[in-house]
Formats: sequence, C-alpha cells, structure tokens
Amino acid sequence: MEVAQCYLDGNADAVEFCTHEPYHNVLAAATYTLQEGDRPSRTGSISLFDVNPDVGRFELFYRVETVGIFDIKWSPVVGNVGPMLAQADADGYLRVHGLECCSNGGDSLSLREIVGEKISSSMCLCVDWNPSTTSISVGLSDGSVSVVSFSESQLNVIQEWKAHDFELWAASFDIHQPQLVYTGSDDCKFSCWDLRDGPSNLVFQNSKVHKMGVCCIAKSPRDPNILLTGSYDECLRLWDVRSISKPVNETSVCLGGGVWRVKHHPYVPGVVLAACMHNGFAVVKIDEEKGEVMETYTKHGSLAYGADWQRGNLSHKVKQNSSVVATCSFYDRLLQIWIPESSVVKQL
Repeated sequence: MEVAQCYLDGNADAVEFCTHEPYHNVLAAATYTLQEGDRPSRTGSISLFDVNPDVGRFELFYRVETVGIFDIKWSPVVGNVGPMLAQADADGYLRVHGLECCSNGGDSLSLREIVGEKISSSMCLCVDWNPSTTSISVGLSDGSVSVVSFSESQLNVIQEWKAHDFELWAASFDIHQPQLVYTGSDDCKFSCWDLRDGPSNLVFQNSKVHKMGVCCIAKSPRDPNILLTGSYDECLRLWDVRSISKPVNETSVCLGGGVWRVKHHPYVPGVVLAACMHNGFAVVKIDEEKGEVMETYTKHGSLAYGADWQRGNLSHKVKQNSSVVATCSFYDRLLQIWIPESSVVKQL
C-alpha cells in the first residue's frame, strides 16, 4: 500500500530510518549526481523527512548540500549516546553528523557535522558502525578497506589494507563478533577479516560462489550463525558462518535483478527487504531450508538502490498492515513510502 512519495534534488542512492528513540520517524535520504563536462564534479545532498503514516505525515524538514554520497548509516543504539549519521563521500571523506535540535529553539531537528576527515585519495563507497559506535568500517574504490576509530569527536584510521582487486561495495562488522569485518567487491570475492591482528588477518575468502560482484552483506540481528550476501548475479544468498573459516552457502534465491541492498526486518525473523536494481524491490522470506519472494514492489522507474524498514512503536492501525518501508531509485530521483501487503510481515 502506497503512503507517500516525492522527488529528491539529485540521483537517489540511500535511505535510512533513524534507529534511536524517539526519532524513529526521521528518515535520511542521500543523493549522488555526477556533473559531466570539462570539469566533472560529484554533488550530493542529505534530506531529512518526518514520516508518520499513522497521521498521514510525510514532510521534508531539513536538507544540506554535500559532495556526492555513496552511503549513509545511522549509529546503533548504545547507552546514552545520541543518534549520529555516518556519510561515505565520493571525495574520500568520512563524515559524522549528530541529529540535534535547531539552535533557534523549538522542536525542529537538523544535522550538525561533528567531524569530517579525508581518509583516502579513493572514493568512499560504503560505511558501517561497529556495535559500540567506537569505530567505523569504510570500503574504498581501490579495493581497500579502512577501519576508523571514532572517539571524542575525532576520526583516526587505525587499520587500512588492500582487501580486494576492484571496488569494495560492502564492508560490514559482525554485530555478534565485532572483531570480524566482512567485505565484498566487484572481484566476486566474499571475505572475512580479523581485526585483532595487524594488518588484519584473512579468516576466509570465497571466490567461487558469486558469479558477479558482491554488493551487500547483512548479518542476522538474531541468529549469530546466519549472514546474507547480495550480488550483481541477481542472487540473495544465506550463509551459515558457524565454522567461520569455511562458511556454507545454505540457500540461494534469484531476485531478477542485482541485489544492491538487503535489510533484515526489525521484528520478524527471516524476512528481508531487498533492493534489486533493474527489478524493483522485494520482500523475501529466507531461512536455511529455502528462500521465497513474498512480494515485489515495482513503482520505481529506475535503478532500485536504497531501502529500509521503519522501526519503533507503530499504532495498531499501522501494525495491522505491517511495517512501513522507504525505497528510492537512482535516475528518476524517486523516494517512496509504502506498506507491504505480504502476510509474512503481519506477525507483529
């Protein structure tokens, strides 16, 4: 069920709902636009929206122009630390913003840049927080991965190594074992690294299963043995990482388009939202036995890139229709808010 839509000011490539109470209504959307010509440039923006389908509210309340952005990620909920948004830039910068009340008072919110550091001469393609928010992993366009400490409003590269031969689109911490970082790249390799060694030790590298580049990696928030990968080869794969040196590909499901982004449902185990590039978006039920597409969403007219579930205590009315989803597509700059109809997400 469609709730709302709007067009962004640039090519849309990432959407992220805030993970922190009481800001589950805050949606961040990022853009990346290549300005071609004699002096090409990469421009971007971050827009913040107030999304509350319970009262029919979908409002843009903040926007800031930036360089081109490849990825954004809200910090995990840890103690009394407030919400922060990490930003991976095309100019090699990693930036961290805080979500704060505007200086002119009132209830309005804005982003304040806490820190920004140039960590590479290559482009920053992806970003992820470790569970304690004390460090950030960044995948780079030259195939390297950086692990950057974040402490007292400062960023410092503590490790950087050449992990892959081509662009590195996924660099994700293991939320259950944060000393491990998983990486995926255009070289078709899926790897795991142990940060306790310096330089980081290669725990495993699988180069045989993915037929094309690895775009995304998502560890299950509930089952420490389950991990998902998405690839340009159009397959979503479930891995058993119980034997960390030899992960087993248990299940694969073809989604009809390159699997660019995968997000686990915040409440329902085994349900994921996938951005499938040329084939829209899909709600998928996947476990060790099988994977099944429960619903597809094809209201976008361009590359399906950004996708996320809204968290928080939704009203009874919205719960009956399951969780709220935000999706965005690249060239048509479209941002959609919708509610899946599939019965697998009506188990709240």
